[in-house]
Amino acid sequence: MAALLIGLSQTAPGRGAESVKPPSVNFTKVQDLDPNSKPLNRPVKQKWAVVIAVGKFKDKRMNNDQLVDKAAKGFYQYLISPGGGRFDEDHVKFLCNDDATTQNIANALSPSWLGTLAGPDDLVVVYIATQGFPTTDGNTWLCTYNCALDNIYGSCFSMQSIMKSLKDHVKSDRIVLILDSPYSGSANLLGARNLKTNFSVDLNQLVLGHGYMLLCSSKPDQATRGTRFSENLTKALKEKDGLISLQEAFDKAKENTQLDAKAAGGMQTPVLKADWSGALLTMGTPPLERAGAIPDSVRNFLGAEAHYLKASRLMGEGNLEAAVLEYEAAVATDPSYADAMADYGVALALQGKWADAQKQLKQAIVLRPEDALYRTNYARTLDATGQAAECRRELEKAYNLNPKDRVILCALADKSISQGDIQSAIGLLQDALDMYPEMPSLHDRLGFALSAGGQLDLALGHIKKAVELDPALVSARLNLGSLLVAKGEVNPAIDQYKEAIRLAPDNLDAHLLLSKVLEKTNDVAGASEQLTKYIQLLPEGDQRRTAAQLQLDRIHAATP
Repeated sequence: MAALLIGLSQTAPGRGAESVKPPSVNFTKVQDLDPNSKPLNRPVKQKWAVVIAVGKFKDKRMNNDQLVDKAAKGFYQYLISPGGGRFDEDHVKFLCNDDATTQNIANALSPSWLGTLAGPDDLVVVYIATQGFPTTDGNTWLCTYNCALDNIYGSCFSMQSIMKSLKDHVKSDRIVLILDSPYSGSANLLGARNLKTNFSVDLNQLVLGHGYMLLCSSKPDQATRGTRFSENLTKALKEKDGLISLQEAFDKAKENTQLDAKAAGGMQTPVLKADWSGALLTMGTPPLERAGAIPDSVRNFLGAEAHYLKASRLMGEGNLEAAVLEYEAAVATDPSYADAMADYGVALALQGKWADAQKQLKQAIVLRPEDALYRTNYARTLDATGQAAECRRELEKAYNLNPKDRVILCALADKSISQGDIQSAIGLLQDALDMYPEMPSLHDRLGFALSAGGQLDLALGHIKKAVELDPALVSARLNLGSLLVAKGEVNPAIDQYKEAIRLAPDNLDAHLLLSKVLEKTNDVAGASEQLTKYIQLLPEGDQRRTAAQLQLDRIHAATP
C-alpha cells in the first residue's frame, strides 16, 4: 500500500411512473425531460454498499473514538439484516480501523470492487464515519487509518476525490453517500493556516451528478460531536420493517439529532443534498435479482486482498519477513493489484534488496502511473542504487502529481540540495512551510537550505524557530551550532553541540563538530576527547576512521 514509505479515502417496485418530489431534493429538469435518460424510479436489480469506519488511527496524535466503530457496525448490521436493508452480505464491504487505509478505501470504490460489480440499474450506498478537516481551498479531507497529521494532502483523501472516483468508476446513477464526520478539535493539524473556521463538510462544495443523495451529520459551521446522527439514522431506517423511505428516515434522524444536541448544550443539524428524480428511495426494498457470479477479476482481487491485509498487519507488528511472504502471495494471486505490488517493493527495500524492490515498484507504476507515492518510493530505490538523475526525475513526476505532499516536497528539496540546486530547494521547502507553519523539521530544513545559499540571517531565524518549537530536535541544535560558528559566536555554538550530545549521546556529527570548534578555541583536551568518542562510534571499516585518526594524531602531536 502506498501507506508504506521508504525511509524518510430504489426505489420500491411497482411504483410505475409515479414521481414524488421529497423535500430538499433538486430535480435536473433537462435530464428528466430527456427521452434518452433512464428514469430513477425503475426497479433496483442489485444493491451494493461500502461501509468505512475509522475510530482508531495509526498516528498517535489523533483522538481514538470507539463510538465510531460501534455506530458503523450498527449501520452495517442494518444493511445486511433481512428485516432491514436486505443487502446480500457479500455485496457489502466493511472497512474498519486498520483495514480502512487510504489505499483500501480507494480500491473499494474503484474497478477492483465496486466499479466492476455495481451495474447501471443497481443501488450503491457508501457510508463513511471518520474525522474530517475542511481547508481553505473549499475541500474537505477525511482521515483514514494511516493518515498523518503532518502530511494531510499526501495521506488523507478528499471528498472531491471520493465523488470523482464514484463518477468515474461506478456505473450506477443511484448512489447514496452518508457522511458522519466528527471534527476533533484536539487533533491539531500542523497545517493550521489552511484550516477553515467551519467544522463539518460543506455539501455545497460538492458537485453532484444526476442520481446522487448526500447525507451529512451536521451543517458546515457546526461540529459533529459523537455519533448521534448515525445512530438516529440507523434506528429510523429499521422502522416499518426496513421499508421506510430514506427521506422520512432522514427527517426523523435530523429531528432526533437536533434534540440530542440541544440536550447536551450544543447544536447539530444534519443536512441532505440531492439531485434525484423518481419515486422516493426505500433502501430496504428487496432487489429484483439475487447475486450472480462474481467476475474472476474481482474474485482474484478479493483473494489477493486477504493476503494484502494480513501483510499490512504484519508490517504494523514489525514482522517484516512474514509480511514479505504475504505480499508475494498477494501479487501472485492478482498480478494487477498495484498496491500489493508497491508495498511488496517497499518491504523488499527495507530488506536491502534494492534491485528487486525497484522491479516491483516500477511495475506498480505501470499499473497506476498517477500514484505519486509509488513514484516517491521508486525514486528512493533509484537513489540507493546510485541513479541520482533518474531519482530526481521521478521525484519531479511525483511532485507534478501531488504538489502538496510534504514527503515529496522534502524529498525533492533534499535531492535538489545534494545536486547544488539550492534555490529550487528553498522554494519547495517554503511551500511546505506555508502548509505546515508549526512544523519544526521544516524550519530546520529550510534553515539548512538558506545557509547553503548564503542567506545566514534568514537561516538563523528559521533554525532558532525549529529549536523553539522542538527543543529536542538534534539536527536543529547541530545546524544552529554551525550557524553560530559561521557568525563568530563560538561559545553559544559549543553550548548547542553539548546539548545535542546530551540529547543523543551516540550522534556522530555532534561529537565531530564539537571537537572541531573546541580545537579552534585551543581546548586540546576537549577536542581530543570528542574526536576519540567519534572514532569509537564509527563502524568497523568505515572510511572516515582513517581521516579522523590522522586528525587525532595531529592534535596529540601538537600537545605540549
